[in-house]
Amino acid sequence: MDLGYLLRILNRRKWVIAAAMLAAMFATFYLVGLKPERYKASAIMATGIVNYKGINSDGTDAFVQQFQIENAFANLTEFVLSRASLKILTMEMLKHDMNATKNGTNKAFKHPDKKLIDYSDAEGEKLLQYLNQIDLDSIIDPAFGQEFDYLLDKISRSYGYDHDQLLKSIAVKRKGTTDYLTLEMTTTNPVQSQHMANTFVNRFRIFYQNLALREKRQNVEAFAQLAAEKKWVVDSTQAKLFGYLQSRGIPVLSEQSKELVSELSSLEQARTRAMSKQSAASKSIAVLDTAIQSHSKTDSRETRNRITDKYLTDESLDRVRKLKQRSIETGGKDEEVEAELAEAERDLRRSIERGARNIGKVKEADESKRTREELTKTKVETKLDRIEAEESLEDIDKRIYAIRGMLSKNVAYDEISTKLRADQDRALLEFDKVNEQLIRAKLELENYENRLTVVETAQLPEWPEPNRRVLLSVFASIVVGTLSVIAIFLLAYFDNTLQTADLFKKFSGDLPLLGTVANIPLKNLNLNVVFSTNGEMPQYTHFREGLRKIRSQIVHSNRHIFLVVSTKNREGKTFAMHGIAYSLAANRKRVLMLDTNFKTPLPESYIHQPSAMADFLNKTIRENGLESVFETKDIGGTDQYVDIVGNTGLHKSPAELLEPERFRKFLDDLRSQYDYIFMESAALNTYSDAQELLPFADAVIAVFNANSSLAGADQESLRYLKSLGDKFAGAVLTGVEDR
Repeated sequence: MDLGYLLRILNRRKWVIAAAMLAAMFATFYLVGLKPERYKASAIMATGIVNYKGINSDGTDAFVQQFQIENAFANLTEFVLSRASLKILTMEMLKHDMNATKNGTNKAFKHPDKKLIDYSDAEGEKLLQYLNQIDLDSIIDPAFGQEFDYLLDKISRSYGYDHDQLLKSIAVKRKGTTDYLTLEMTTTNPVQSQHMANTFVNRFRIFYQNLALREKRQNVEAFAQLAAEKKWVVDSTQAKLFGYLQSRGIPVLSEQSKELVSELSSLEQARTRAMSKQSAASKSIAVLDTAIQSHSKTDSRETRNRITDKYLTDESLDRVRKLKQRSIETGGKDEEVEAELAEAERDLRRSIERGARNIGKVKEADESKRTREELTKTKVETKLDRIEAEESLEDIDKRIYAIRGMLSKNVAYDEISTKLRADQDRALLEFDKVNEQLIRAKLELENYENRLTVVETAQLPEWPEPNRRVLLSVFASIVVGTLSVIAIFLLAYFDNTLQTADLFKKFSGDLPLLGTVANIPLKNLNLNVVFSTNGEMPQYTHFREGLRKIRSQIVHSNRHIFLVVSTKNREGKTFAMHGIAYSLAANRKRVLMLDTNFKTPLPESYIHQPSAMADFLNKTIRENGLESVFETKDIGGTDQYVDIVGNTGLHKSPAELLEPERFRKFLDDLRSQYDYIFMESAALNTYSDAQELLPFADAVIAVFNANSSLAGADQESLRYLKSLGDKFAGAVLTGVEDR
């Protein structure tokens, strides 16, 4: 489908498109004129969004901040237009109008339309009572119960104050890139527009503030409750720890454990030194015993003296040992015992010194040798050291055992106290955090300022809003015209009818085409006059010239008997056959139209026309025994070139009515008087008549209508026509628009 074809379609439908555009223009102009004038009042609020966000001059995170600001304005706009916010305006306006109607003090802006929503006077009184009881200055949640919501929704619809109607009247948008939010109210009453704009701005500010304060109060209450819970946890944990330590008698358990561990470490070191001293003393005594035995033959006097000294020394030594034992038992804290011990040790040393003087001096020449007395003295001192080491070691072991026992108990106690202290520290940390948040929430509540402030109140509109009557009319005309063009294009695009010769070749698969027959009015049509004019009747020019082209091809084909067929009924076979016949008659050719369409015979107005060839036709029909099949003709009329022979209306196939040899002879007899014979057949898709009449024809002409389409059932008939080869003369397309 080319552009030229579409443009031709538009040219044919231009008056339809123009009429549709004019109708849309005038209808829009009229309807817009019927609408009442509307007045717009605007109020401006400062939102505080930009000021509180704080745009950085250095551009840091500029895109994120811009997104946050735009998102904040979008959220605020949606909240302004929410059901909860507009419900407050609904309540305010209903309260105003219903009180004005009842009291008559003020003029109501609107009156209820009970044709739209009907409600009883009792319901109206009930709602008004509710509205007068509600304090809109402290409102937080505009839902006051199922009955109130039902009455409010019902009666607000009758007044036109419901949510849907208010949304049509109100517009909220940001003013450029400023911090301001513009609220526009448009109604048919200028005073109502001003009143509603100012009322809604003020009510919304209060509602917004109440919601913000409610949230902050809830935060303070929540943090206060949480802080009390955390404080109780801290106090209970401290009480547990104090009670535990008090029950154990250890106020500071960890400090005592540290002291015990330190003392244990010191005792371990002392024990090591005592064991070393004991071992060294034992070895020294063994060496001294050996040395003393080597001096056993010393004189008796010296021996007696040494025995005496030894006795005294032993006595002193025994006393020193006993006093040291008592000193160890008292932990060195008994001053009397310590004094006696010091005196005993002095006596022991004097005794030892006396014994040493009796022994004599060691020879200066041999200092390495010791006398028996010196060895004894050394042995005694060494024994004292060993005794002291043994006794110290025993005492140290006892104290180590006692400390380790105390530490084993403190370990278990310390685990419990450590856990309690950790719980106490954790609870105290949580309490500090919650308490800090509580303080911050209280400060926010005390320092809260409403961000929304009215910058400009709504003024009384002086002039109505322009209705753009002419612009809307022109726009409606353009839209309707565009839609009409699109609709025509779509209809043409999806139209698969055989409109033109090109489309016929496309849809038929290049089936040979003899020509086209233009569509003409059939009322009072006289084909003899159409072909006998000398340039007159220009409305038939395309029709006449199309048939002349078909006539030329038939004449040059040198064929005389043609079978006229179609794929389906009502394709224009009869009209095409008549047109071709009269075009041949205009060329002084005698033509006979033989109605062999036994399923749909020709009307009587065609077949009962008198003919000058009636005698010949009747004689030929009778001689071939076909008087029961074909109608005979009446004699009359002048010499004419076109005759029509109809059938008697027997609803049978040609093979059942016509004996082949007799029918062939019948056609030969007719051929002697007529130049061309046209036989009409029933539809190819439905009947077999065409196949049965084909042997008696020289060629086949297929007729198609331009307003029909080729469906799936037609494809088999098309393949049959193509299979005829040279016997197929071609197709004729009828009903073609000459434009």
